Amino acid sequence: MSAMARLEFRRLSEAWRGEATDFTPLLGEQLDALGDAIGVDLATVGEWEVATAGGRRIDIVASDANGVEFVIENQYGKADHDHLTRGLAYAVARRARGLVVVAEEHRDEFRAVAEYLNEMAELDAERGIPVWLVEAKAVRIGDSPWAPLFSVAVEPNQFTATVEQVRQRDRSPASIEAFWEQFSSDDTLAATKDLVAAWKADGHRWRLGPTHVVLMAEGPSANGFRTVVAIYSDGHVMVPFHSYAGVNSGIPVESLTEPAFRHEADALFGFNGTERLASTETGWVTTDRVEPLLRFCRTVASAYRSALDDVEAPLSASAREL
Repeated sequence: MSAMARLEFRRLSEAWRGEATDFTPLLGEQLDALGDAIGVDLATVGEWEVATAGGRRIDIVASDANGVEFVIENQYGKADHDHLTRGLAYAVARRARGLVVVAEEHRDEFRAVAEYLNEMAELDAERGIPVWLVEAKAVRIGDSPWAPLFSVAVEPNQFTATVEQVRQRDRSPASIEAFWEQFSSDDTLAATKDLVAAWKADGHRWRLGPTHVVLMAEGPSANGFRTVVAIYSDGHVMVPFHSYAGVNSGIPVESLTEPAFRHEADALFGFNGTERLASTETGWVTTDRVEPLLRFCRTVASAYRSALDDVEAPLSASAREL
């Protein structure tokens, strides 16, 4: 009979000695785990110990795939007034679209404040700041490394696309011509223009973000379209493997989650096989990579189309029966 390992829980300080020296960098490098807990697709790696006016520092500044920014404050033990108010001040100063306070325990009065702020954010999505209060503990199985376990104590009732739409409206270029002006590399500019032109010629959609263009294709989702990749003006590409697996839509595209597909993607982009919201290095987009990147995008679009057909087929059959 095989042995059964024991699941062990501890305080954060027992797993990672220093809050600022150990836990904050760990959290800053594994934001996707926190994103899973709060239901936001945070980029895997954020910035931590970000300097602000007055000599203070923000624990972590994170962003999602669309460039929407989140301020994260974390602390050991029970949350205090300093971290909550400081986090709010930072979020307001940076015009962030969300504040996440991570602690081992949150007081009832702080929960009430967070719930009030979330109600205000619903009434005024442009100026309000949604707040998540997250509780954390350290967990491991047997002698495995410690891992953070997050549970949400307070979250916004409706963190909808309205918030992101406001952010995009405020920051996105007014036109594709304005987007082209962001490029500093002529080769990256030429390559991105070729990619967008080919994508349009294929009959697919695209949209502009603050510093990127998102290539989209028809697929199973609420609005009928899903992100394929995002190409940034500094020449890096974001590949949303987590979206391929259905994080946003709830509908995974099986062929895009198979090891063979991931292996080919890793070889193309230089990933290590573990990233779920993966980004290449700056300047990756060049004219000699247009064709392989376009082939990758067309593969994803084709997989989306097949998955959409699989979803629609039973619905059509049901309609005929009626």
